[in-house]
Amino acid sequence: MDNFEKVERLVEKANVSYKDAKEALDEANGDMLDAMIILENRGKVKGPEKQEYVSGPEEKSEYKDVSQAVKDSSKTEKGAAFKGIGDFFRRVGRYLVDNSLKISRNGNLLINLPLWVTAIIILFTWHIVWIAIVISLFFGFRYSIEGRNDSKAVNKILNQASDIAGDVKESFTSKAAEEGASAEEANK
Repeated sequence: MDNFEKVERLVEKANVSYKDAKEALDEANGDMLDAMIILENRGKVKGPEKQEYVSGPEEKSEYKDVSQAVKDSSKTEKGAAFKGIGDFFRRVGRYLVDNSLKISRNGNLLINLPLWVTAIIILFTWHIVWIAIVISLFFGFRYSIEGRNDSKAVNKILNQASDIAGDVKESFTSKAAEEGASAEEANK
């Protein structure tokens, strides 16, 4: 590498003028590293951050106390777990407040309950509520969740349950009518 290339490279790396780079290289007899050190000593280039090493009784060790490190990591893991649980309950609470359960029959809205009220009712009377829901499906009641959140998946399941109950009811009604007609013919 000729002298001009060294000057250009030093200008590029050290971000100094051509004059300063040439003077430093001349003083260092063409050695790039020595020229960089000269520029650093003159204050033209910022040197690396200073590092400190202490020897003696107060010497800092690069090794950590393993038992303390385990305790510290378990504290952060527990904190992260509790934060995750807290976030889950916050999302569930927000969902219960922002949405409502709508019960309709033949296209007419009968009941519009906030979802949090519905959750409390189900919590304390779940054995009665589930039976009432199943029976009501056979009488043409439809359930849906509406509000701020997208409840398409839940509403799809609720609509499928209503459709299945309607199909079972229709099948039972048609079989009963067929058996009634055949019993009438047999009696004649």
